[in-house]
Amino acid sequence: MHLMTAVNFRSELFSLLAKELENFIPQFKPYTLDYQVVVYASKDLETWLRVKMDVDDNRVIYKRLEELSRSNPRELKVSVSFWANAWLKKWRERVRVLSKGFEMPRDYIERVREAKRILQEMEFKAELRNIVVKKLVDQGEICMTEFIADNLIVEEVAKRIQRANKGSIIILDPISIYNAVSVKVMRLSRERGPLIYLNIKPNIFQQY
Repeated sequence: MHLMTAVNFRSELFSLLAKELENFIPQFKPYTLDYQVVVYASKDLETWLRVKMDVDDNRVIYKRLEELSRSNPRELKVSVSFWANAWLKKWRERVRVLSKGFEMPRDYIERVREAKRILQEMEFKAELRNIVVKKLVDQGEICMTEFIADNLIVEEVAKRIQRANKGSIIILDPISIYNAVSVKVMRLSRERGPLIYLNIKPNIFQQY
């Protein structure tokens, strides 16, 4: 599949997803400020498909979807509609929209900042993120999965920083971090409530 064809079909899928969300959400206008919702959903759909198809190349995903669109366009539309409905339910469960930010404890902010710095230097950080995302998808999380994965990993590293002696060198083992995060992911299917807080303009998304 030529790269330009992949880009074109990606745009078609984006439009189809926008239309399905518009069907589910009253007053939704996908090509206004509400556009960001479609961006989030589109990214999550792409992530979900990568996990379910077990591929790393997005071009492979769009090639398969384009083939389905040609052979059975109704099946593609129904599948996207089903996924969009499931995603929206998860959005309402996992995402909270804030009209303004809230202050976190200063020491927590410092630990998170340090955790992110250390993670940047860690080997296999991309692989760690990928397997946490896969674990989330396998457990039924389809909304903001990459955001959730990043937060869980950072929180685990921040916790280890808190436990470490001041001034000590912190060496991260990706397998150890994954094992700890994996336990948290397993619990998510039994828990309800927000995992992601978005600080965006008021009156956007709150009703969704």
